[in-house]
Amino acid sequence: MRNRTLILWLAAFLLGGALGAWAQEAVAQPLDVKLNIVAGQVKLTRVGKTLSDVLTSGVPLFPGDLIETMRESKAELVYGDGATMRIKPQTLLEVQPFSLKIFKGKMWHKFTKRGTEFVIDTPSLVAGIRGTVFDVAVTSRGKAILSVMEGKVQVAGKNGSRRKFLVPAGSSSHADPGCDPVPPYKFNLKSKNAEWVDTDWVGGDKSVDQLFLNYVNLKGEYGENDPRTVEAHRQFVEAQKAKSARPAKK
Repeated sequence: MRNRTLILWLAAFLLGGALGAWAQEAVAQPLDVKLNIVAGQVKLTRVGKTLSDVLTSGVPLFPGDLIETMRESKAELVYGDGATMRIKPQTLLEVQPFSLKIFKGKMWHKFTKRGTEFVIDTPSLVAGIRGTVFDVAVTSRGKAILSVMEGKVQVAGKNGSRRKFLVPAGSSSHADPGCDPVPPYKFNLKSKNAEWVDTDWVGGDKSVDQLFLNYVNLKGEYGENDPRTVEAHRQFVEAQKAKSARPAKK
């Protein structure tokens, strides 16, 4: 009986060790997302850590990592399926495989059509996305404002209510902590698009050369047909056209 108990204890110990090693290995897998630091510095806090690193260049990201853009800093997340997210200064967020939690600040999101829903979580509302363009602003008091530029986004409050709204292009909705989101209302679409213009967000010096370098780097790392490379090439071509259309300096 004593030997049997010892064998069972040893088997449980070995199984627990194997499961622990498997779980540790699973957690260690990086997300399929590239962090581009457009300007300034970004503070990164790894999941389970209390100390942060200050970055000036991109690094692999893991589920649960916290990213915070510092003053006068901007960054961009580019996912393997082509989804792009732009991060304004003094924004704090947490990355997960199929969701993003925004604690404060402002972000722009562009999603390609996807089979799996991606969730944007804020202190006061939750948004479910499959393919659209929109931005989200979260104030220091937790109020969240979502504005849709293309497509539609479904929003719901976080107060336990089942009230939801489908926000169409050209409309916004917002919610305070503990409250339902308000019905969609119109905003100035032209002004909103100008706030997130491509040439302000790729390449720290906003130059055509920097956009081209970004395209070449992504092509070398991921291949010509990767969605990230395709998007970088589109931005480079648009910047070239914009530069050509400007009047020559006298």
